[in-house]
Amino acid sequence: MKILSWFKSPKKEVHEDGPFESHYENGQLESKGIYKDGQLDGHWEFFYENGQLKSKENFTDGKADGLQEWFHNNGQLRERQPYKDGKKDSHWELFHENGQLKSKGNFEDSGRNGPFQVFYNNGQARSKGNHKNDERDGPYESYHEVGQLEAKGNFKDGKRDKLWKEFHENGQLRSKESFKDGKRDKLWEQFHENGQLSRKGNYKIDRQNGLFEEYYENGQLKVKENYKDDKKDGPYESYDENGQLKIKENYKEDIKHGPYESYDENGQLKSRGTFKNGVLDGAYELYEDGVLQS
Repeated sequence: MKILSWFKSPKKEVHEDGPFESHYENGQLESKGIYKDGQLDGHWEFFYENGQLKSKENFTDGKADGLQEWFHNNGQLRERQPYKDGKKDSHWELFHENGQLKSKGNFEDSGRNGPFQVFYNNGQARSKGNHKNDERDGPYESYHEVGQLEAKGNFKDGKRDKLWKEFHENGQLRSKESFKDGKRDKLWEQFHENGQLSRKGNYKIDRQNGLFEEYYENGQLKVKENYKDDKKDGPYESYDENGQLKIKENYKEDIKHGPYESYDENGQLKSRGTFKNGVLDGAYELYEDGVLQS
């Protein structure tokens, strides 16, 4: 039997045929198995430096072949995966350190194909969907750790596609949006936990375009603004929770440009001026109870 006093990966070294062992510098067994024609063959075992089993692997002509198992440092199974001619094949499973199933699915020619499921370490479902040619494809759902639905939508060639919905932990709708080739497209809506609309607007090829509105939890309008190619462009207005106008201004390519006005809580004009390329330009007026101050 060939024995190494310190570890050098048996998968990268050239060794004589027959039984083989390698050890850490502290004397703990690192690996043991058999070489045939200078390659790993048959059943092999690998260990952590503390002596705990790290993996049980099987080889044919130096390639992973058959059932492979890997373990956490605490001894719990971490992954179970069959291989065929050096490639992942068939059903696979991953496990949390507490022994709970973490995920499961199928491989075909080393690519993920077919249904898959992912779980939290308390056993609760985290997500489920389908793989096609190693990409997410088809219906998909994810869940909060408490079990409530978190998101629901569709994938196509690994990208989000068509209508997607996301939910708060209390079950209320959090957002509703459409995707095309993985990018936001058309109407986008976001909601508060109480069900009230929070923000809405339109996207074109993943960029904000047109009118966007933002709302307080009581339903009152908070902000009304315009976008062009993902930049603020055009009139902008903000309001307090009672619906009173606070600021009225204008933007050009994300920069303040044009008339500016601010108002107090009673709706009286508070200040007025003009911006040019983000900088105040010309007179800036201050008001108190709607009266211009000298």
